[in-house]
Amino acid sequence: MSDNTTSTDANARADVDADTIIDTFPRTSLTPDSEYLETIGLPAEPADTVPTAEVLRPELAEPYPHDLFSHQADALNALETGDNVAVTTSTSSGKTHIYGLQIARNLLDAGVLNPDGTRAAEHNDASTALCVYPMKALTKDQQEALDELYDQLGLDIRVEIYDGDTTGNRRAIREQADVILTNFAGLNVYLEHHDKWSRFYSALDLVAIDESHTYTGIEGMHVAWILRRMQRVADYWGGDPQYVLTSATIGNPRDHSEELINASVTVIDDDGSPHGPRDVILWNPPPRDKTQDPTPEEETFDIDIDDANDPEEEGEEFIAERVPASVEAPKVFNHLTSRGIRTLLFCDSRKLTELSIQRADEHRRNNPREYDHPTTVGREAYNAGLGRHTRHSREHQFKTGVLTGLATTSALELGIDIGNLDATVLMGYPGQRQSFWQRIGRAGREASRSLAVLVGDHRTLDQYILNHPEYLLENDVEDAVVDTSNNSVFATHVLAAADEIALDESDIGTFADEDRLRAAVKMWREAGFVDGYLDAAVHYSGPSRPQTRVNLYGTTDTDYRLQLAADVDRDKWGLPDDLDLEPIEQNRAYRDYHEGAVRLQNGQQFEVVNVDEDRPQPIIELKPVDCEYYTRTRNKVNVLDAESEESREVNGFTLHFGRGTVLVHHHSYDQLYIGNSDPKQQAIPTETPPILMDTQLCWVEVPEDVETALTRKYQDYGIETGVDPENTGIAHLGYIAGLHAAEHATIQTAPLELRVDKNDLGGLATLVMDTHYAHPDYDDITDSIGDSFEAATHALEQRTQELTGRTASGWFIYDGVDGGLGFARAIYENFEALAERARDQLRDCHCGQPNGCPACTFDENCGNDNKPLLRASAVDVLNQLLGDDTREDLSEHLPEDEHGGDRRPVVFYS
Repeated sequence: MSDNTTSTDANARADVDADTIIDTFPRTSLTPDSEYLETIGLPAEPADTVPTAEVLRPELAEPYPHDLFSHQADALNALETGDNVAVTTSTSSGKTHIYGLQIARNLLDAGVLNPDGTRAAEHNDASTALCVYPMKALTKDQQEALDELYDQLGLDIRVEIYDGDTTGNRRAIREQADVILTNFAGLNVYLEHHDKWSRFYSALDLVAIDESHTYTGIEGMHVAWILRRMQRVADYWGGDPQYVLTSATIGNPRDHSEELINASVTVIDDDGSPHGPRDVILWNPPPRDKTQDPTPEEETFDIDIDDANDPEEEGEEFIAERVPASVEAPKVFNHLTSRGIRTLLFCDSRKLTELSIQRADEHRRNNPREYDHPTTVGREAYNAGLGRHTRHSREHQFKTGVLTGLATTSALELGIDIGNLDATVLMGYPGQRQSFWQRIGRAGREASRSLAVLVGDHRTLDQYILNHPEYLLENDVEDAVVDTSNNSVFATHVLAAADEIALDESDIGTFADEDRLRAAVKMWREAGFVDGYLDAAVHYSGPSRPQTRVNLYGTTDTDYRLQLAADVDRDKWGLPDDLDLEPIEQNRAYRDYHEGAVRLQNGQQFEVVNVDEDRPQPIIELKPVDCEYYTRTRNKVNVLDAESEESREVNGFTLHFGRGTVLVHHHSYDQLYIGNSDPKQQAIPTETPPILMDTQLCWVEVPEDVETALTRKYQDYGIETGVDPENTGIAHLGYIAGLHAAEHATIQTAPLELRVDKNDLGGLATLVMDTHYAHPDYDDITDSIGDSFEAATHALEQRTQELTGRTASGWFIYDGVDGGLGFARAIYENFEALAERARDQLRDCHCGQPNGCPACTFDENCGNDNKPLLRASAVDVLNQLLGDDTREDLSEHLPEDEHGGDRRPVVFYS
């Protein structure tokens, strides 16, 4: 928590700068020029402040130790006029003080506190506040921050935590606390017993939602409905809360915040906090093997992508594979910490936090000339899998300087207090700009100099950032997506709401629109879960505690429970009686928790030894293991009976948004070594059946003339697309390989525009889009295939033969969760920006491979083993869609007559 000071840090290290770090980094077989290194220098920014007395009443202004930052003042002024506010400013910019001070104002205004800060009465039934956080560790830190603020102000305000870890007298907290801190998983459950909270909710006048940008996708839609249910409870008891949402910078703070709370907000995004100068190093690891310039003898085909980036240029370096960031980043971490620079290393997993400490120590031992200090460097792993005592001990050791470095997961991305530090190292790009800036913002608090090093991986997002560093400085940040249209999620919350307070016509328009609410009530009434009608009252009549059906991380209540196998020796492995793992939905269970899968949970590897689906709630049994590999599942995908709900034209291409059925078969899995992801064993059968998902889709139809020209342009391409020689006999191969590459690239670059995990998306490229559409003249394919992938493929082939006229080719992108997440709609609305990012990465990648590499076209989730793919063909398609190329550019490849070539085969690639 910032103390708003603007003085420079006299102890800032002179060597915390990019040039010194790069010049002194040991290279045993590399020169500085052999690695891609680029530095971005960011100047210091002074504070923009407002005198506290201009904003706060004297009782608060006089003891408050600093002037307010301008964004704090703007937010407090907006709250004073009755607005809800969404504050989107940088890490450690004093956002906690905004709602902390507003709570103090409310308690003084309500007469709960005397002007001198003492309590006017022991009992507070006039003003309460609810603060919700995404992590229990953050909740504890924020309690300390609020207590410290109120001690400074001399205010007797009672701040209490109420969550699953709360022990002692819970009733006393409910009846006496002025401010209650919790999380949404807890709030979801506590709403059922709101009668026990009547004092609290009748006086509720402020709700603070901290780190609100984290609520996106599945969790975001659940949080939106939990907040609507909470508002119903507050209305019932007479509370009238304002909302304060604090967030890292996102692209759509107003839309996102208003969808979460179902009310209008005032956005405060002009950051008035200071920061010192910062150097950002973009560090691309060296090639794994010695690279060679291509020679004419080695070139067997021509890559026509872009003259300015043609791999045939003299001196162009082909890099098909690089040292993984998981190997390179610990070396950088060692280099910084060995020089006494207090550093956080952000890792992808808990296992890698432990491995990184070992690899940093190994790098130090292997370079005794550079690191000749006789003593060891204080470095430890930090992750949520460690015991609470161990985590708190390492936090304290880092604060006090006993430790110089912590290797952490995203657990320290948020505002957990670990004191001041000098540098951050990121093991790979974290997926979103806001997460990138939030992580590097942990270093260089206030006016001190800081350093950030992004060590890139050889994958699409990382290489895009390293090839286009200007992206990090663009003003348009990714949008956070909250979509409340998922009917499965909505229906679950309707049951919970009816259990809390009977539904009636007053809920129309406030909780949900009339048609949707009446349809849900009718469905549940016919199923025997509710009684009554909205015209009078709808009461819950099903099994107790429907709130437990809400799974914040899934869209259905038929979830798979994770538990230890019966014969596991808990003491031997140091495991608690309860693993405390969230249930998972079917698609994720089949993908990640089939028998034989190895998963990392709470810092421990577990192997799935049994899946029991012959019970009301399926069970997945886990056995702890310590092995050298992890697993990744392969899948096959098809899209069935897609129906367009919206469409628009872009340079002759047609974009659609709609719904459809996706058939997914997670048929086999690979074992991959930890650290370098090399295969240990491949294509092991999972024995799981296919599953059907009704979900949201976005898709692209390519114009006929573009398809015809590109089919002819790339008709001689075969093995260059990555397929085996015996599979090169179709004229459309080069073209469909381009569609397949474009589908991969648009999915993999989606996180550049949206707060989305690409693993929540899937895709399918096809030569016959119409085959996958719902047709009034044909029965739905899903009604006839059962759960057979082969039957679906046969039905699609049969339908293709029956279609008349010319059909379109193109590709689908779908939400990989039953009911949809809203991501497909967001992609539909932002498709041009997404296509431009995809095109740039395909065009600019230096791999020199026609079919691409992990940095441009390969996708680890590809159901066709990344075959066929063709970069040049994909770039042509996307250039046509974006209008950067005209049809005239393709004219030499168009036939003189209107005959478009051979009839297209039924070909689709996921």
